Amino acid sequence: MANCTSCGRELPAFSTGPLSTLCRDCQARENSPSPLPSVTPSDKRSPAISLTKVLVGINVAVFALMTVAGASFLSPTSAQLLKWGANWGPLSLTTKPWRILTSNYVHIGIIHIGFNMWCLLNLGALAQRIFDRWTYLLIYTATGIAGSVASLWWHPTVVGAGASGAIFGLAGALIASLYLGKLPIPKQAIQSTMKSLLMFAAYNLFFGLTQGIDNAAHIGGLVSGLALGAFFAKHLTGSAEVRQQWRNLAFVLSVLLLSTGMYFVRHQHQELTAVVNPYDYFDQYEKAMDAFRQKDYAKTVEACQKMVQSNPSSAEAHFLLGLAYETAENPDGAIPQFQEALRLNPKYSEAAAGLAEAYKSKGMDRESKEAAHKAVELKGGH
Repeated sequence: MANCTSCGRELPAFSTGPLSTLCRDCQARENSPSPLPSVTPSDKRSPAISLTKVLVGINVAVFALMTVAGASFLSPTSAQLLKWGANWGPLSLTTKPWRILTSNYVHIGIIHIGFNMWCLLNLGALAQRIFDRWTYLLIYTATGIAGSVASLWWHPTVVGAGASGAIFGLAGALIASLYLGKLPIPKQAIQSTMKSLLMFAAYNLFFGLTQGIDNAAHIGGLVSGLALGAFFAKHLTGSAEVRQQWRNLAFVLSVLLLSTGMYFVRHQHQELTAVVNPYDYFDQYEKAMDAFRQKDYAKTVEACQKMVQSNPSSAEAHFLLGLAYETAENPDGAIPQFQEALRLNPKYSEAAAGLAEAYKSKGMDRESKEAAHKAVELKGGH
């Protein structure tokens, strides 16, 4: 018995009217004046809640549970965020890599989740009309993870959380799909939607740059979304079987590329894998940052010393202690710490730069120039 060439459903044995390779639902959809195609035939047979609402619901539920458990409604602490699965190098790059996924459902206060969910509702409404459910879920998940990996690469010691990487990923996928795909949408409608999507991406990247928000996750999500959107663009109106084949291939490629990315980032930040007790390390790190913000440099040094004592093989800990000494105008204390950080991680360009400054403050010009030259070399300069 024949099957519908669009959705794959079995065609009835006897029918009236002109012969067609499409079932009645797909024929009706083809003749529909709607500018955007519905590419999920199963939705016609068994209406279900939209994937966008499911994703929003999960994010809101996690935030609600966090606040009920005692996390701050307006500004949860880093320790509270970590408890619920936030992204942080010493954990994500060692024993808990699953945080690169869970961090996409954790938010830093009511304003953070409110803005992100508003963006998700708007972009998701369009994504549901362009992509089938599984493609939409793959894009959202893969780009969210890509954003987390990019964040770990850029600043591994900063606690990261939020759905913005995945939201930027959706925006990127929609931009590429509308630009490259041959969708039955009026040209004017595509241009208007593209303009809105590009303005969304540009404005939020600029806002993140000026407000100190995690743009690494935004860029990681956007770039991976553009790549996935371009990959799917030519097959969005194909049969269910064709779409599934391309989706399966995209899934395999995403797993391979994201795994490679994690391996690369882990190799780049080997010093973080030496942290013996990540939670204790983080506790002292937080105390050091708080003391530094309050310009209490003695307490900053004390907290950094405890980081080194608990994790003597961590280049990051020695580097931070060196910075603390340097800020407290103690180059004699800073120099051996920067040297130890470089011994533990010979590619630590920031430690070389810190060493150059410490030498300079002691009037050791030749050593300072050598360390500065090494820092430039390690960063890939000339």
